[in-house]
Amino acid sequence: MTFSLRQANTLIIDDFQGMRTMLRDFVKSMGVTQIDTASSGKDAISHLSANKYDIVICDFNLGPGANGQQVLEEAKQRELVGVSTIWVMVTAEKTAEMVMGAAEIKPDDYLLKPINQVLLQSRIEKLIARKQSLGVVEAAIRTQDFAAAIGHCDQLLKTQLVNPHEILRIKSDLLLTLGDYPAAKALFESVLAIRSVPWAKTGLAKVLFNTQDFAGAVALLQQVLADNRMYIEAADWLAKGYEALGDVALAQQVLQDAVKLSPNSPLRQKNLGDTAFKNGALDLAQAAFEKTIKISENSTHKNPAVYARLADVFAEKNEPQEALNVLKRSKADFRFNSAAALQTAAAESRVYQKMGQTDLAMAAIATAEKLVSQLADKLTPELAIEMAKSHLKLGQKDKACSMLGEVIKNNHENAELSGQIEAIFAGEDLAAEGQALIKASRQEVIDINNQGVLLAKKGEFAQGAKLLRSAVEKLPGSEAVIVNLCGLLIAQMSKEGYKEVLAAEARNLLERVHVLNAANKKYYSYALVLARLQRG
Repeated sequence: MTFSLRQANTLIIDDFQGMRTMLRDFVKSMGVTQIDTASSGKDAISHLSANKYDIVICDFNLGPGANGQQVLEEAKQRELVGVSTIWVMVTAEKTAEMVMGAAEIKPDDYLLKPINQVLLQSRIEKLIARKQSLGVVEAAIRTQDFAAAIGHCDQLLKTQLVNPHEILRIKSDLLLTLGDYPAAKALFESVLAIRSVPWAKTGLAKVLFNTQDFAGAVALLQQVLADNRMYIEAADWLAKGYEALGDVALAQQVLQDAVKLSPNSPLRQKNLGDTAFKNGALDLAQAAFEKTIKISENSTHKNPAVYARLADVFAEKNEPQEALNVLKRSKADFRFNSAAALQTAAAESRVYQKMGQTDLAMAAIATAEKLVSQLADKLTPELAIEMAKSHLKLGQKDKACSMLGEVIKNNHENAELSGQIEAIFAGEDLAAEGQALIKASRQEVIDINNQGVLLAKKGEFAQGAKLLRSAVEKLPGSEAVIVNLCGLLIAQMSKEGYKEVLAAEARNLLERVHVLNAANKKYYSYALVLARLQRG
């Protein structure tokens, strides 16, 4: 799909009527006839949800509510815009914070006011020339046919294009999404063999990180930042690398340096708060969490967990009333949200226990336990960990171990989660018990999976499926077990022929995996195999 400037469906977002009118007149004079306008971030998201736009021209400051950066961030997160959409940010601000914030969320261009029609038209025409070939890629991505999207990228790379690096970046993102690390590694290395560019070197570091070569990832990311200290994505991954290597102090320093350059990322500020809290740097953690809450106010990153973390910081600083005030704000900001209410109640329990008010602590944990029952299978690992922390503070070790054991069984391949749980036990002087629980819980799932795989290899599909179905029933949140059962059913159909009853079960399992983790690497490849089996 291609489009010309005259055909482009265009959205103009600005809180000032005069500016909206001026931009609309500019665009009309370029020959565009399909033009919508929005006066706020909320209005913009409503338009983007209802329509597919080729061009979006968005002011950075949109008055009360979300700013342009937050609108673009939400639009990308909700897949309201795709790789072929042109997004131009317009701003009167020249501050380093704004420039870095805008650059991180990657609009296609941003223009400093005042602007005129000649400048706007020139930039948009250049962007159309760069973007118009990407429609077929975007169409495949929207249907989650990532293999086809990669194929389209390969076809485009064979032609003479003005944007090969953009296509290579899109292809590399798709390969990382699919978990095809060998292919991603080869792509990044081929780019780096021609020219050392930060995105390719950072991408190669992501491959090394995801294949457990943390030291190699750290070394590459250090090189990226030595060459270009403004490439903040590399700093985020470097902090992750240091933490994976057990050097939380260095991780904290990297994040501190990064937020000085670009302070308006809620996720980075939260990561800094979490890291500083682990290091006992309570003042820094407090400042980071308070900044997170402030800049998340109108974004999709507004999160009750940050309020709970800030309350924990105040409790550690022996400022319990401040902690309770933060949790009171959380209740007001997240009304009618059961998950948020659970998080708040669990944190309240820890604060009251710290204050020595055991009766209030027990009442708060009782409220939280009722919410656990209400959430049922919607209880996330993060919420279960919050509950377990509170149980341990109250001396309810059996309850904590039961909850954390289930978390590990359902996420036995998640090393980061296991590390968090290990740290919680260590913080309560129960390191040995924590390590034993993690080992036993992991092994239980590994044994089940191995037995199911062995039965499948022997061709005993019915027995293997029976075993894994039972495991899925006991561990409804285990991606690995669900995926293995799906793989077994696919293997059975590959050998014995397509059966709709098995295919329907496999599709249902894939949907469950997708709900648990939209980034699950096997989801897309198994979905493609199922489609091929159905076609015969």
